[in-house]
Amino acid sequence: MDFTRDIVARRPDHGMTGLDLRLVFPAATAWLAAWLLIAFPGWAPGAQAALWAAALGVGLVVARRLVRARGVSAWGVGLVCCAAAALMASAVTVAAPGRLPETVRESAARQESVTVLLTVASIPVQTQSFGAPALFGPAGSDSGASARVRFRGTLTGIEQGEVARKGAGRGLSVPVVVFAETASGQTTALQIGSVVRLDATLRLTAAGDAASALVFGRGPPELLVTPPWWLGWAGELRTLFTTAAGDLPGDGGDLLPGLAIGDTSSVESDLDAAMKTSSLVRHKVPSLT
Repeated sequence: MDFTRDIVARRPDHGMTGLDLRLVFPAATAWLAAWLLIAFPGWAPGAQAALWAAALGVGLVVARRLVRARGVSAWGVGLVCCAAAALMASAVTVAAPGRLPETVRESAARQESVTVLLTVASIPVQTQSFGAPALFGPAGSDSGASARVRFRGTLTGIEQGEVARKGAGRGLSVPVVVFAETASGQTTALQIGSVVRLDATLRLTAAGDAASALVFGRGPPELLVTPPWWLGWAGELRTLFTTAAGDLPGDGGDLLPGLAIGDTSSVESDLDAAMKTSSLVRHKVPSLT
């Protein structure tokens, strides 16, 4: 017992008492810098240069004070804050051009029809055209044979006029949300990891959005490449699960795939409306009592 007390008594605490909150300021600075520069990516190059210069200046002050055996606690925190913010600025500066290339920006600004190559990144779900059929193009002569779907994807190529002939607009990696028309039964073919070609128009999103652009298809996507084997098996498993759930009685079989794997393709419009109505009633009743 005395031996343990002696060790605790001699343990160095570097003069600190209570909680060590020195990393709170660098973390907050990094988050603030990332938030601002993602919202205003045009500021990133200038901010990167300024912050690295500030980090270098503070670093020289810290080194000088260390040589003279003076305290560097506050200056050290300032150095870490500048370095953390500079790293965020560098990350945004490097990633911003690939996230929204000039080819995509110009196509969206001109609102011209382009042919894009997309890698599907989420399960397509049925959606409405939200009152903008011109963005999608014609719905087809038989509206019952097609459906509007929405899915997330990665735009990997874009073709238009001279761009297609010169091979420009390839090797892209732009996160997008796709709205497209699919023929009956084609939705299940759009598995995660598949590559499709789609005639579409582009519209940019607000800075800081998870997707850089919205892709509005003018017709059904053309399947080019099926998912690789390490993704394909999961797609087959999801399809089997959805099929098996469809054999269950009542509305539960339609709702189960959506609850389990996010596949709402079996949910009809009537059931969707009923679920929304019941949700509104459930939230309003307590407020009236």
